[in-house]
Amino acid sequence: MLKPSLFKPLKPGFHSIISFTAIFHKCKSMKQFKEAHTQLIINGLTHSPSSLRSIISFSDLDPSGDIDYALLLLLRASTPRTVFLFNTTIRGFSRARRPGSLWSSVLLFVQMGVLNLAPNSFTFTFLFQSCSNCVAFDLGRQFHGMVIKNSFETDLFVRNSVIRFYSVCGKLDDARMVFDESSEVDVVSWNSMIDGCIRNGDILEALSLFSKMPERSNISWNSLLGGLVKFGCLDDAYWVFLEMPQRNIVSWVVMISGYSQNGKPKEALALFREMQMLDQEPNSAILVSVLSACSQLGALDHGHWVHCYIQKKCVRVDSILSSALIDMYAKCGSIDLAMQVFNTSRERDVSTYTAAISGLAMNGCSKEALHLFDQMKSEGISPDGVSYIAVLSACSHAGWVEKGFHYFASMSDVHGIRPELDHYACMVDLLGRAGLLEKAEKFVASMPIKPDNVIWGALLGACRVYGNAKMGERVGRLLVESDKNHDGRYILLSNIYAESMKGEDAEQVRKTMRRRKIKRVPGCSLIEIDGCLHEFFAGDRSHDKTEEIYSMWEEIVKEIKKIGYREETRAVVFDVEEEEKEAVIGQHSEKLAVALGFLYTKSGSTLRIVKNIRMCNDCHYAIKLVSKAFKRKIAIRDRKRFHHFEEGLCSCRDYW
Repeated sequence: MLKPSLFKPLKPGFHSIISFTAIFHKCKSMKQFKEAHTQLIINGLTHSPSSLRSIISFSDLDPSGDIDYALLLLLRASTPRTVFLFNTTIRGFSRARRPGSLWSSVLLFVQMGVLNLAPNSFTFTFLFQSCSNCVAFDLGRQFHGMVIKNSFETDLFVRNSVIRFYSVCGKLDDARMVFDESSEVDVVSWNSMIDGCIRNGDILEALSLFSKMPERSNISWNSLLGGLVKFGCLDDAYWVFLEMPQRNIVSWVVMISGYSQNGKPKEALALFREMQMLDQEPNSAILVSVLSACSQLGALDHGHWVHCYIQKKCVRVDSILSSALIDMYAKCGSIDLAMQVFNTSRERDVSTYTAAISGLAMNGCSKEALHLFDQMKSEGISPDGVSYIAVLSACSHAGWVEKGFHYFASMSDVHGIRPELDHYACMVDLLGRAGLLEKAEKFVASMPIKPDNVIWGALLGACRVYGNAKMGERVGRLLVESDKNHDGRYILLSNIYAESMKGEDAEQVRKTMRRRKIKRVPGCSLIEIDGCLHEFFAGDRSHDKTEEIYSMWEEIVKEIKKIGYREETRAVVFDVEEEEKEAVIGQHSEKLAVALGFLYTKSGSTLRIVKNIRMCNDCHYAIKLVSKAFKRKIAIRDRKRFHHFEEGLCSCRDYW
């Protein structure tokens, strides 16, 4: 804060103006500028051009500035009008990205004409930025006409802003025409064209342009890298990443987040380890992506290491990073640690609360999830659509149908949130899990928006669980035609037929699947032991300890048979498809993971396993008995939720 002594009354004059000009140049915040301006007015002085430039530039362009304050200064009668001051304020509006910013820029441009201030190349560059931000094609096209009329089209900065403007508006042909007709192009011109191709889905043209570039900047490489990741070309992206002459933090962010967001968490963790070996400091964006990868794998040891790294390096834990930590611990089955992070979070917003609510619901703590939802509202934080998905999931896991409908209604009635397909899918899942299949089908029929395949899939899954062959056949036939590439639709329908003793129909579905070359996603389980991830498929014999693993499971089965275990052979009928034609139930992937855990973890320690599909009834029953016979806590996350097994009981209460 400026010292009051600096503002002692001065007599108007040349030296006092110089004094205030010096003060303006020392100002570092909007508050200081306003205090200095107030004293200038009190002393009856006018702005010098230099001081006016300082305060308007800061107000327009600094993140802590006040563009409305700059506008008031610019338009007051006593202010000397210059093209620079107008350009600066137009530039400020182009960066503000708030409602009305574009038209504020246009009105300033018009006012320049009224004052006979001729626009220059910078004026049009900033105007095109504003048009790009708002995708204002018609207006930008008019400005392009003015550029040509006033002979600014040869200016490199203007031309690059025109290329970007057309690209953002989806007019790639116009952008390419400006690029090709340019007598001079620089690396920014090439980058703008490549970005335009990526933005408009033409990744091949982007690659072609990149190969022709006379020189490339980090922005060139990162732009292409981001484009390849965006379109799922991760192998090509990694090749580009390796070929980069110099990688900056953006390169690492793009590649690691690309792996994490595209279902390649192991690759994300491997790249993060490589980054550590090169002594590269990750930023928050990378840490969030790495935590997401740990969440997907259920890699608690890896995730805990990242948490310790954050604490050791004193990384600022904002709401985004806090949410990622909560999500990681919750999805790794350690809900206590997740809530510990939540309770110690300094910054709590709707995303932080939602991560905690979702984590509680997933781990079978539905009552606590709803309590936290009420706490969030009591603290004045309004829920969003994602929050309601977490709440509806909590109701679904607990079988609370009436509560689910209460919260579903409150979305629109209380918070004005229009339900989307994900919310309707939660409601169908809620009804389906409760066995209310007729009500679920009627609910789907009454939806104001067309149901998608996820909603029909939820209903089909419920038909299988409750043995409703008639409805299952009807919904299944619809899905195998509308969602032809989803292996699970064929498998569920085939299983429903098989359970209904319609073997020929079941075989016909499998033939259709083979004819369409649909590959089945095999059952897969992951277990982390001493920081190392072990992956098992059904009937897997690829592990170097295979013989010991199978022998251990046989020993486990002998013990649980003493307390009543009998293989549930009914499950073989429909789980053959999900577990890649396994020979026997004992070879299910989670059972192999449990056996490995028994071999290489301390007695009494908790086993944590992640599975990619729903647990079958036999595995669920067997592992309940394992937890009882061996006094072991076993946490298994399947496709929908966590199963915490302890003393012969499961947190799902056999409702999953």
